[in-house]
Amino acid sequence: MNYESEWHQRTCAFKNICYNKERKLFQFYRKPGSIKKPVLFEPKLGHIYDFNINNHGFVGLVARAHHHESWGPTIVEEWLPSSDKVPYLEHVHVLFMHWYVSFNPGHVIWEDIASTYFAMIRLNEYDRNAVLIEYRHFPNKGDQFYRMYENLVPAFAAKFDSLDHYMNNFSSPLVCFQTLIAGGAKSMFSIDNEPYTHGKERLLYDYRTAILRYHGVNVSHLPTHHRIILVNKTRAWRRSLRAIKNLVEVKHFISSTYPKIQLDVIDWNKFTFAQQMHELYKTTILITPCGGISTIIPFLPDGTHAIIMDFYGNKQAYAKGARYKIGESASMYAALWNYFPHIRKLYYQVRTVEDYVFDFPEASNTRHDASIKISMIRLKELIDTALQESTLIH
Repeated sequence: MNYESEWHQRTCAFKNICYNKERKLFQFYRKPGSIKKPVLFEPKLGHIYDFNINNHGFVGLVARAHHHESWGPTIVEEWLPSSDKVPYLEHVHVLFMHWYVSFNPGHVIWEDIASTYFAMIRLNEYDRNAVLIEYRHFPNKGDQFYRMYENLVPAFAAKFDSLDHYMNNFSSPLVCFQTLIAGGAKSMFSIDNEPYTHGKERLLYDYRTAILRYHGVNVSHLPTHHRIILVNKTRAWRRSLRAIKNLVEVKHFISSTYPKIQLDVIDWNKFTFAQQMHELYKTTILITPCGGISTIIPFLPDGTHAIIMDFYGNKQAYAKGARYKIGESASMYAALWNYFPHIRKLYYQVRTVEDYVFDFPEASNTRHDASIKISMIRLKELIDTALQESTLIH
């Protein structure tokens, strides 16, 4: 990460830094007349003395960041303002942005907000009273992004706010920080970025556990009997549902094959986020479509199983360089689920054109626009595997 081009991988803690409300920029203070110190020792370019170079900043503020979503403070050769003249914010502040696309709970939970927690822990700067500041694109109060922030941030930090609104709390034209953290956001769902996720199992687990506890889940109370949840997906932000096509047949099959096991068909849209956490924590086997609806899988209790639908990789669904080739069964978010060892993932493979149905007549992309037709024989294999591996009596 000493290469200036690797700005999107950096995570930094800044000291000697203030926000100039009139200029609307962060100022990094260097003593006037002092010997210039490099901010980066670049293998090719040598010493670099500025946080902004080659049309990008020093760190990225969002997963999948482009140059305009990078950030770096402006160096000023001035004395650091005295604490009796400007406010110094005592607690850690974390600068971030959310991925500015259509709402997907998984990207908000495991990328936008998780990255702020990871950054504090990785830099040994964790502060339970930290403040998360969104640099741009702060969501409107009450929209889905904002509500998800409300569900996540209080689990590990004190508050969140937009940069402008937060700075307006102070009358001084300069606001200084004891510690300002920025960077570290990476795509967690891409196989290409798995090296970034290596070794973060404990971070992911602790973040997940903090959220459960914040919503009142007693994580030491594990299920004592089996319960199967079958997810009924009824709403999506695109035209297709990408659901389980023969849900009624699946429900009847599970009920008749495993009559002693509690089965609940759940539409998550009818539950608040807190209610979802409690329902998941009473579950031992979750059967779910892939995609955004599956991104609450990590909140299952220790030792449980998730049966997750794959998707069929046809020509239209194939992306150049993707691990899954045309004609293969592709696991959409396995690149992240692999890093939650407290649950066992069982992937329902989609092997042929007989295993899926397009959601509308002109659809052609099997990743985005197809629902899965489940074979009862193959589903039974997965449920039986989960039951056999469980320590619970059924």
